[in-house]
Amino acid sequence: MKKYSKLLLLLLAITTLVSLWKFPTGTPILGISLLLFSLTIALHGIVEKYKNTENSRIKIAKDVLIFTTSFLLISFLGGVAGLLTNHYVSVSFGTMAGFVCAMLAGIIVGYCVRWGTGKLIR
Repeated sequence: MKKYSKLLLLLLAITTLVSLWKFPTGTPILGISLLLFSLTIALHGIVEKYKNTENSRIKIAKDVLIFTTSFLLISFLGGVAGLLTNHYVSVSFGTMAGFVCAMLAGIIVGYCVRWGTGKLIR
């Protein structure tokens, strides 16, 4: 699975962009499906990481709590940053430029939150 993960992520991104273009009404279903799929893979990775260790339940609970908290924080702050960026950029440069900049702003905020949480926890 790890061997093909980058290819799978690239294919999912292309599928999402094509669905936005061709099937705008089916995009929310695809987005929710991809979100649930990625959450399942992340939680499975956490469980596999601590499968045969001492105090595995405590470690799994701690990592799931950290993951859930950082995921919610990234979702909220990334969404707000994307919304504001889209609002200001699309007025000047158009809708597509606003959409691309909003996605980039969300990714950057997500990276910063993940980096900050990593620094706080260690």
